Amino acid sequence: MSALQIAHDIPGRLRLRFPASEPTETLPAALAAEPGVIGSTWSPRTRSLLVLYDPQQTNRDAIVEAVARSSGLDRPPHSADNGHALAQLEPGGAVALGVRELCTELDHRVQRATRGVVGLGGLLPVALTAWAFAEILRGRAAPLVWSSALWYAHGLFRDYQVPSARD
Repeated sequence: MSALQIAHDIPGRLRLRFPASEPTETLPAALAAEPGVIGSTWSPRTRSLLVLYDPQQTNRDAIVEAVARSSGLDRPPHSADNGHALAQLEPGGAVALGVRELCTELDHRVQRATRGVVGLGGLLPVALTAWAFAEILRGRAAPLVWSSALWYAHGLFRDYQVPSARD
């Protein structure tokens, strides 16, 4: 039997990743009946389930247990973070994990600062576009070497950093 993986975990927000071969269509409905669960969203692209919950009423272990029971999958092994074990198995995984954790933390801070209006994924393109227009208006319209490279790297990371079959 395959095991769930905890992809992300902060109080009130939990993302679980599922093996490619497991059916998951009924999980959001099954979790809705769990006490303390506010909502859940399934992402077929990343094969992950985002669970929002009230940390005063439930915790990560109770939610993972409910998902394991509902899906028939094994619970993830008790470790500090399953992503770190994955990073040791894949070439470049440690760098990808570090970048992902950094961007996730920045995104949470931006969302808190804007009260959920915009996240890093919306703010970064707007900021780069505004900067580019400012450069054009100042008459310094030259090739945007570093910013173009940054934008290109972001697109590559976003589009090609997909979970492997064991995720």
